[in-house]
Amino acid sequence: MLSKHHKYKRGGVILAGGSSLRFGKNKALIMLNGKPLIRHVVDNSINVVEQIVVTIGKQEDPRPFLKVLPKNIKVAKDLRRYKNPLNGILTGITVLNAEYCLVLPCDTPYIKHGVLDILFREADGYDSAIPIWPNGYIEPLIAVYKVEPTVEALRLVSVDKNSKVERLISLLERVRYVNINRFISLDPYLTSFLNINRPSDLTSAGNMPRR
Repeated sequence: MLSKHHKYKRGGVILAGGSSLRFGKNKALIMLNGKPLIRHVVDNSINVVEQIVVTIGKQEDPRPFLKVLPKNIKVAKDLRRYKNPLNGILTGITVLNAEYCLVLPCDTPYIKHGVLDILFREADGYDSAIPIWPNGYIEPLIAVYKVEPTVEALRLVSVDKNSKVERLISLLERVRYVNINRFISLDPYLTSFLNINRPSDLTSAGNMPRR
């Protein structure tokens, strides 16, 4: 049942909060197959959520983002000065009017909408749903969080440039870890979890299977 405090059930926050030394500018605006990375992520998630907020650094100019994004996408500057994913999450969920919040980085151009839908369904009744690999590695920035407990937890986190998302997770009472194998039927090569971290990754990503 939708909380009376929220207009939407599902919202999305895409983290685009800083420049990349390897790319020389904000990675979100790097082109891949004719589109900026941020536009790939928005296009692949927009049908799964009812509202999207893109968060950028406190000192960044929003105009380059607004130029390449659909007009219904909000762009919000981080509330705090540190370049840290927790700042982006806090900013995004503050702007969102949703009960559950999908969090995505700006550099996952092949994220599959079916993967995101699974995460939302798995999050029902929990404070978060987070993919986990067989070796125990988790994907806290490709995950779904329930907004109210997440806001409460973030109030207890002292955020600086070294703060980890794992600190937030440790303060959530009901965390649902979703085995990565759960997504293979929809994403056989698990390209949803491919990050673009350096210029050479653009070539690799351009050659990746898209099934």
